[in-house]
Amino acid sequence: MIKANFPILLSAAALSASLTVQANTAPNVIIILTDDQGWGDVGYHGIEDIHTPNIDRLAAGGTAFAQAYVTASVSGPSRAGLITGLHQQKLGFYGNGELSVIPHSQPTLAEMLQTQGYDTGMIGKWHLGQEEDQMPWRRGFDFYYGSPHGSHDYFRSSNSLEETRKRFLPMLRNGKVDTPVQERGDYLTDVYTDEAIQFIESEREAPFFLYLAHNAVHFPWQVAERYIDRLADLPVHHEERRFFAGMVLAVDDSVGRIMQSLEENDLSEDTLVLFLSDNGAPRGQGFEAPKQKDRGQTTMASPGPFNGFKGDTYEGGLRVPFVAHWPGTIPAGQIYPHPVVSYDIAPTILARSGVIQPMKGLPFDGVDLLPYLSGQIEPQQRPHQTLHWRRDNDYAIRDGDWKLTWNSQSGPQTIRLFDLKSDPEERNDVVDRYPERAQMMQDRFDDWDSRLPSNMAGKDPQNRNDHYQQGQRTNVMQFNDQERAN
Repeated sequence: MIKANFPILLSAAALSASLTVQANTAPNVIIILTDDQGWGDVGYHGIEDIHTPNIDRLAAGGTAFAQAYVTASVSGPSRAGLITGLHQQKLGFYGNGELSVIPHSQPTLAEMLQTQGYDTGMIGKWHLGQEEDQMPWRRGFDFYYGSPHGSHDYFRSSNSLEETRKRFLPMLRNGKVDTPVQERGDYLTDVYTDEAIQFIESEREAPFFLYLAHNAVHFPWQVAERYIDRLADLPVHHEERRFFAGMVLAVDDSVGRIMQSLEENDLSEDTLVLFLSDNGAPRGQGFEAPKQKDRGQTTMASPGPFNGFKGDTYEGGLRVPFVAHWPGTIPAGQIYPHPVVSYDIAPTILARSGVIQPMKGLPFDGVDLLPYLSGQIEPQQRPHQTLHWRRDNDYAIRDGDWKLTWNSQSGPQTIRLFDLKSDPEERNDVVDRYPERAQMMQDRFDDWDSRLPSNMAGKDPQNRNDHYQQGQRTNVMQFNDQERAN
């Protein structure tokens, strides 16, 4: 059962009289992004075998999203969707890898905020390109500290650009090699937090945008012993969960320290803080075999009650923790019930400066969420009626509360249909009960999917219906009958 440990406010409209939506007031902005933190890895979701008091406090003081999605179930494309405000596959950005980048014809959130007078800083994992012209300091950030690659050791880094082991690549400060992590004597999550606080304090007189992209809680499984020691009494079903909870606790401390820094610098009410994960919990986890987990068998990261994992287009790969916090503007203690997606973040932030669309390139797919949160828009009206996902050959479409999906790894490899209103955990496939709805949704997905550009990395989906616009249809029931016969 899905639950939360603070009250649901049934109507944001009741709060609108006492809240001011600052449509043209530009706040400071902080995005705290974690890596591979599942829906079941925060306490405010009612999870008892994790300890996240600061993240829970952030949720209680802001709005938590009951149905928050990312644009992709793996890191690179998810981050591209977040930082552009549109579905990254419209740019040809499909997966992780050095060939996947945001073209310069499409501005990033940081580049757009620079035009509005913001000082911009990024700390942590970039994962949006390796070439010099795609590095953070070339894509809108005045300041950068971190490693731009996909994962990193938490205790060690090299002091040489000639390092070939990706796990130990040097920490970079504005493109130049910085002091190795081990010489700073700290855990990487803490080092990133130190850098974030220094940035906040240096920018407290000007509007700033800080993008803190933690490597945590991504593999390698490493944590400072002091965090595990603090969780000796945490009730866990497996000791690997306690170890993982230590990695999460380090992130939680980071959130607490950042919020304390805002308070000490009298910036709390002038700062919009957004906290979320880049995708769901990974299937591969733990020290003991089997490391590839199935539903209900996780020992570390958790998708909560949901089906699937990172890389899937089931809920477990796409649904993440997401909190928006801005005292006096975003309602405190509210759980927003309708689906939102991470490409809503950029237009929500930019709308505060009066920016409605990018200054070039494609228009936003996301929407400004503040009118929905504040009650300016009727509570029953959703930000999105239809959402789409594509991950290699895996795909999904959500229309209202119905979701059609095909996945190669979890469960039967048939096209499946779920009623998320009555079955958010995707336990009951109803495709045979509603064949007409399933076909309608497959057609809608193929219509969207067939219009996308090719993958810039050269790996187009093998099951894309390229000829949909010429009248070719994917027959759902026929496909399933053939799959079941195999």
